Amino acid sequence: MLRILGLSAAEQALYEALVEHSPVTLEELERLGGTPGLAVGLEELGLIARLPEDPPRFIVVPPEMGLDALIRERTRALAEARLRVAQLSTRYHLTTPDQESAGLVEVVIGREAVLRRFEQLQRGTRREIRMFDAPPYAGVVGGNTQEFDLLSRGVDYRVVYDRRAIEMRGTLKTIVDYIAAGEQVRVGDVPMKLVLSDYPMALVPLRHDLQMVESALVVHDSTLLDALAALFEMYWERAVPLHVSHGRARLPETRSPTDAQRDLLARLVAGQTDKAIAAHLGWSDRTVRRHVHAMMIQLDAQTRFQAGYQAVLRGWLADEKGVHDDPE
Repeated sequence: MLRILGLSAAEQALYEALVEHSPVTLEELERLGGTPGLAVGLEELGLIARLPEDPPRFIVVPPEMGLDALIRERTRALAEARLRVAQLSTRYHLTTPDQESAGLVEVVIGREAVLRRFEQLQRGTRREIRMFDAPPYAGVVGGNTQEFDLLSRGVDYRVVYDRRAIEMRGTLKTIVDYIAAGEQVRVGDVPMKLVLSDYPMALVPLRHDLQMVESALVVHDSTLLDALAALFEMYWERAVPLHVSHGRARLPETRSPTDAQRDLLARLVAGQTDKAIAAHLGWSDRTVRRHVHAMMIQLDAQTRFQAGYQAVLRGWLADEKGVHDDPE
């Protein structure tokens, strides 16, 4: 644990022993497993002091003073390192326009190389990762153990799983584990595999018609990256939330609507106002809002647009011949 502050394993062991036995003579220090060399190392780090006695004794500097000083020093060093990284990054991006443009999209060849870039993308994420998850897979299904670590650190994951992925053996159990760890999950028909990070960076397969992901495109901060982010949000809005109940994943309720619900949904999809719907159905505006709210809950939708889209996906409006505004 203290190695991050510059202590070796032997120095840490001796220091922890001295915390409980200080002050000690050189002979007592050796009985604790220490050596003069280790003691000198701890002195240089400011964690112990030598009392001016004969024979000399070693006393521990209070941890809240000695260790805190090391922490402040490491914090200062990290701040300087971050500044240097920013300076180098600025120099890197101040290259010629042609070189900069060429670096906006990389081609990664090889299954192992794709997996390495995926791990790199996750490590660099600060707040959120967004994904389209669909077969084929470059690695083992459920092999992304790095996600559990990042979820525990507060990084958000929003994932739209393709319906084909849900049907694969073992995938649903893995998804349940991810949901339990904090992953936000929806299910739909995704156009391709995609990983988006606030790095900012994206990873997409070079081809989607192969059985295994053997190559990929790495997209850096650019207009293309913005377009991929917009594409994700559009499919996330339309996808069906997936929940966990008693350790099992489940999709929202899919029972068929009543005739009144189908009529209401059709008019919502047509963009009619609450007032127009109320006039047609003979309801009050308040009754219309209450029924719309109930339908949104049944469809697990956050917006009216999403409710209408989910109704279309489930075929609830398939028998409708069309909806027309009432004549004024």
